[in-house]
Amino acid sequence: MKIEKYTSFAIFCLILTACHNQDVAKLQSDIELPAQFEYANTANKVTNIRQWWQNWQDPQLTTLIEQGLQHNLDIKLAQARLAETQAYADYRKADQGINIGASGSTGAGVSDVNLDRVNPDRKKISDIYGGINLSWELDFFGKKQSEADKATSLALAQQEQIYAAQMLITGEIANNYFRIIATDKQNNSLTQQLTALQTLKRYIQGRFNAGQATAYELNEIDGQISAIQAEQATLSAQADEFQRNIAILIGKAPQAFRLQKNRNALIKIPNTPSGTQPSSLLDHRPDLRAAKQQVQAQAANLAGKQADLYPRFDITFQGQGGYLKLDQDLGNISSLAGLASLGVQLPIFTNGRIAANIEAAEASLKAALIQYDKTLLTALAEVDSAYQQQHALNNQNRLLQKYYQQANKQAIDSEKLFKYGDKTLDVALRAKIAAYSTQEKLIQSQLSQAQNLIRLYKSIGGGW
Repeated sequence: MKIEKYTSFAIFCLILTACHNQDVAKLQSDIELPAQFEYANTANKVTNIRQWWQNWQDPQLTTLIEQGLQHNLDIKLAQARLAETQAYADYRKADQGINIGASGSTGAGVSDVNLDRVNPDRKKISDIYGGINLSWELDFFGKKQSEADKATSLALAQQEQIYAAQMLITGEIANNYFRIIATDKQNNSLTQQLTALQTLKRYIQGRFNAGQATAYELNEIDGQISAIQAEQATLSAQADEFQRNIAILIGKAPQAFRLQKNRNALIKIPNTPSGTQPSSLLDHRPDLRAAKQQVQAQAANLAGKQADLYPRFDITFQGQGGYLKLDQDLGNISSLAGLASLGVQLPIFTNGRIAANIEAAEASLKAALIQYDKTLLTALAEVDSAYQQQHALNNQNRLLQKYYQQANKQAIDSEKLFKYGDKTLDVALRAKIAAYSTQEKLIQSQLSQAQNLIRLYKSIGGGW
């Protein structure tokens, strides 16, 4: 009879709550993806961007990045945080199951009664007790499932943080590596300029002593020499700083870390990646993937808060047994008992607490959707900006290559003319200095080209 009452009450609660329509959260982005990027080349096949550093065909760079992916402390920190969030997700999943517990005790006692008119009487008593408890909350309306889904989505979002850290570390290693190379090449070019200027100064000094040049010309050369020396003064310290940055990124002490300088790494810049589509960003960029998981987590959180409006059912069972041993003629006593129950909790009046929690969860979900849209718009802009800048730098580098070849040819021709007596030495030296200055501009352009290519790879989700 009691079971029938419990069953009828449960069915009544189910019918009652079924009449309450739960609002379906809007989880789609309001941003309409463009058909293609404005400056990306979609005619060619898709470029493999996962290990973009191999496109430079530089064994030292590849080794450094592989070491960074294995030993970088930021990546390890993200992995530790992932382990924490995964453990919490496992806890939430386990909370959906049955809880089983056991208890027990044992004891013994002695009573000793000794009166003057009665013979002494001693009695011994011992007992043992054991029990088992089972409880299970029936998740009819998805409260516990929503909590588990939220924890799982947060763990997946943390997984994306590892991928983002990998993408950042690979880019930073390559960026510092190319800056070391560019600094070394720049220092070499400045040294050549300085040598030519010092030769020119001796020539002008000789003409000045002969009354064929002015002090203005000497001061002009001295100013150029001082400017180059000032520019060179910090280059060595800058290169060492970039080297220390790489040491930290790959998890090594910077004091004993040294690199071999490969001056050819910036000569041939890999081709711009092709075949990138806006829709591919949704799968390739860790920040977008993490933002999506944050939306899913907030949607699950909202569902959990809405489930508080509905009844909560639980089943419990308690089983107990005991044994009591009495001394002398009283005999022994044993017992077994069991109790099963079905419980229900129905919120009737909460003074607006549940409604307030639901409103807060709805606001959090809305904020997560807005953040996703913002991240998506930023990603779309970053890709086209990086592509446009790369095309501009490619064109600039091509023009500077042509300019440097012309300046270098001019320097060679002027030196020949000087040997044949058609030009003076200062003309040949100034042409050589101009060629070195053009070379320095070319080095800076090549560095900018390489750095922006790294930025482009990161913007389309490469490097993890």
